[in-house]
Amino acid sequence: MDSFIIAAWLGGLLMGWVVVLHFLVVGKGAGCSTAYACVVDLVHKDLNWFGRLDPFKFFFVIGLPMGGFIHAVVYQTGWDMSFDMGVYNEVLPVSTGLKILVLFIGGILLGFGARLAGGCTTGHALVGGAMLSWASMFAAVMFFVVATITTWLLFMF
Repeated sequence: MDSFIIAAWLGGLLMGWVVVLHFLVVGKGAGCSTAYACVVDLVHKDLNWFGRLDPFKFFFVIGLPMGGFIHAVVYQTGWDMSFDMGVYNEVLPVSTGLKILVLFIGGILLGFGARLAGGCTTGHALVGGAMLSWASMFAAVMFFVVATITTWLLFMF
């Protein structure tokens, strides 16, 4: 089966509809970092399934890898384990093991920052923006400003 690329405007429209529909059905904003935090709470604090874990967030976090798996099966793209990071190969270590370590540490820092900010870029930009939350819009702008400066600094030196 041939693969296809969804137009950016259609992807944005679909993401917007998911945000609105999630809010209408669940009554809360969708947020990925909060969903992962619920799973971490479940593992580390020995909570039961009906504790602080939001079942909708749990299915949200399970749905992300399932969506990737379904896409790979339907479009028969297979599994390509590659650590090719495009232009970032210039600043990342050459060794695959070191690259994994750097990316793992980066992921931990990203997760810590998302919890510190009260949500990730998706939660703040899409959900907070849709709800006209000034704090979320400010957080989203700060995420992008810091990401732009960080990228610039990585390639400057």
